[in-house]
Amino acid sequence: MTKLEKKLRASLRKLDVEKTDRILVAASGGADSTALLDALARWKKSEGLIVAHLNHQLRGEESDADEAFVCAMAEQFSLPCFVDRKNIAAFASQKKKNLEAAARQIRYDFLLRVAQESQAQVIVTAHTQNDQVETILQRLLRGTSAAGLQGIHAIAELPDSIRLVRPMLEITRAEVLEHSARYQLMFCQDSSNDSLDFTRNRIRHELLPLLETFNPAIRQVLLRVATQSSEDEDYLHAEAFKLLHQLADGASLKFKPLLAIPPAIRRRVLRQWLRQLRGDLQRIGTSHLVALDNLMMKGEGGSYIELPGNRKVYREGQTLKLQPIQEDPRI
Repeated sequence: MTKLEKKLRASLRKLDVEKTDRILVAASGGADSTALLDALARWKKSEGLIVAHLNHQLRGEESDADEAFVCAMAEQFSLPCFVDRKNIAAFASQKKKNLEAAARQIRYDFLLRVAQESQAQVIVTAHTQNDQVETILQRLLRGTSAAGLQGIHAIAELPDSIRLVRPMLEITRAEVLEHSARYQLMFCQDSSNDSLDFTRNRIRHELLPLLETFNPAIRQVLLRVATQSSEDEDYLHAEAFKLLHQLADGASLKFKPLLAIPPAIRRRVLRQWLRQLRGDLQRIGTSHLVALDNLMMKGEGGSYIELPGNRKVYREGQTLKLQPIQEDPRI
């Protein structure tokens, strides 16, 4: 048994994933997801295992070759394989998103749909420790909050009681390659991973090697930061949730009690309130939370701030209210 297999099985136990669960594997054809699919098939003996592949149509024949590879691997293990094709570039342009964000949205929508159709209880992705480190650095460069320093979450709850789990977050790229060599696994190479036009690739190929000249253990340092941030965030999130339950009434939030609360908790209450009403926090950044803070602390009745998604939050007495921009709060 390889190190990857041992770590993967330990992680699955920790995440309460059972052999009897129906598991949907997100397979790109790359080294990470190929190793994940192989290790899961060895663990489950291919029972209750489903494969899903989204062709992003970004690399022409190379993307089609990835699709064919995943289908062939699924057939080798006698597994059902669901495939879809989406023009990510066109979607990104239409929605004014960057390619990475557009691909992520379409990919997870696809995985959820397939999980629902196939009655899978768990969706598994192949994010590794390397992905975790790169994500933390990318968020730091973008200007993340303390919550963002948690990095990629190991588990997320989706509709219909479906769970999204990432059991390879403690597995390194070296361990993936060692597993691949041990079992003589073939996998696809994504040529776009070498392009320095993408921020994540520059982090991988330029920034991380530079940081390692200052501290060879920089990856472990960043992972410790993520762990500590996650522990802190769990506590702060729980405190904020208790306050939100007391103060929120649908699209209204009584904010007077929040004025005496430390900003770290106050802004988490605002984030949770917006998430409940919007369904997500896409394009909601620190600047919006600061503006909401100022609206509570210094604003006057009738004053408001605009939010992404054609929404605004206005102040009415000691209450904040969220509504579509076209509505007039005085009517």
